[in-house]
Order: sequence, then C-alpha cells, then structure tokens
Amino acid sequence: MAVRYPRLDAIFSDHAAASAAARRTGPAPKPTAVTGVTVTLPDPGLVVDPEQRTVTVDGQPLDLPFLEFELLAHLVENPLRVHSRRQLMENVWGRPDTGDTRTIATHIARIRRKLGPGHRDAIATVRQIGYKYDPRLVRAA
Repeated sequence: MAVRYPRLDAIFSDHAAASAAARRTGPAPKPTAVTGVTVTLPDPGLVVDPEQRTVTVDGQPLDLPFLEFELLAHLVENPLRVHSRRQLMENVWGRPDTGDTRTIATHIARIRRKLGPGHRDAIATVRQIGYKYDPRLVRAA
C-alpha cells in the first residue's frame, strides 16, 4: 500500500499552487465571448456591437463567423494597443499559443478583406509582435 503525503506533493510540485487554487475555486472561466456596451470609436464607419453580435461598416451589416467576430471585437475594444499573437491566442481562442501564427494571420486577412478598402488598414500589423486596431489609419472615402 502506497502512502501519500499531500503536503510534500504541494511543496515539491511546480503545479501544486495552481491546481490547489483550481480545486478551491473550480475551473477558470474560458475568456471567449465579448460582453459590454456598443463600441463606437473615432472610426464612425465601423460599429461593433458585442451584445447584438453585429458589425456594421459604413452602415452595411457585415457577416462574420464566431472567431472572426471575437477577434475584431477584441481588437476594437482595445484600440491602439499592440496585441501579441500569443495574447490573441489566449484571449480570443482561449488556449495557449502553440506556435502556429498562420491561424491568426489567416483570420486577420479574412477580416481585412470583409472590412473593405476603406477600413482594412485600421488593423495594422506590428512586425515581429502582432496586431493593433488604429482607427486613425482609416482612409477617407
């Protein structure tokens, strides 16, 4: 019969504090759905409404799949802030970064295409880091 010493496991385990906290509080909530009020920024042509889960560009509704909406809403909620690819994977996808940056690049490309020529530049690529939403980069129609 094996004898278990939980206190020693807690002392020598790298994961002990995190797993003990998880047992006490339950599983951590998955950071996926964007909640809050309608976000309208200095770019009057782009309106993201997280409550209705709608996006309008120059008054025209934009049809986005779940992850594209979540990614755009996350960028728009935090304008001018540079988001690393790792942060985007953790905050939007709800999982740690596995090193596959093409997933994010593909979704960003699809969002830019759907935003159209006047608004696609508002999602700027920051080389070697990630992406940011900058409404000042919107081209005048």
